[in-house]
Amino acid sequence: MLKALTLFSLLTLSSQASLACQCLWQGSFNKAYQQADLIVSGKVLEHKGNAADFEINKILKGKEFLEIIRLWGDTGKLCRPNIYGFPEHSEWVLALHKITEVPAGGFNPNTPSFSYGRVGDYSLSNCGVYWLKYEHGFISGNLVNGPRWQWQDKKMNPVRIEVLEAYINGKIDDNTLKEAAKPQKALQDLMKNTLQSLE
Repeated sequence: MLKALTLFSLLTLSSQASLACQCLWQGSFNKAYQQADLIVSGKVLEHKGNAADFEINKILKGKEFLEIIRLWGDTGKLCRPNIYGFPEHSEWVLALHKITEVPAGGFNPNTPSFSYGRVGDYSLSNCGVYWLKYEHGFISGNLVNGPRWQWQDKKMNPVRIEVLEAYINGKIDDNTLKEAAKPQKALQDLMKNTLQSLE
């Protein structure tokens, strides 16, 4: 019951966040990630208040020596996504900001799992596309040149994570990444014809 009430209060506060948070759009993942301190792939382990423990599988940019890091989401007044939008055991590629200082009133010792976050932990911004869904070696989401204020772009083709890693390391350019994410017409036609034949 307590967990359900906590989840309800977090969802309610998150729905109010759009009123409290105002920020400039920082772009699709290919633009937004450049503002991040750490880019990792991995898995959400467990939610704790407005935070989650995240197990790192691979570091794509930056340095972190811990295998499990703490991610902090929205409290209702921060420009961050609701942490419950990242279900336990789901996998992601995340572009994260390291928390280097906590503002006044950002931490209440009576509610340690519901706060701005701790120094040394990480936060996730929703002012751009700072996360991509990761499944079976492929990433999906608003990867490159997608619509503003849209974190998913179903028109984009899922891309192998190695392609994103090559992009982050400067081995391929924007045009190559865009081409990789472009839906392949031959594949679309094949799927359409298969569906028609099944009908």
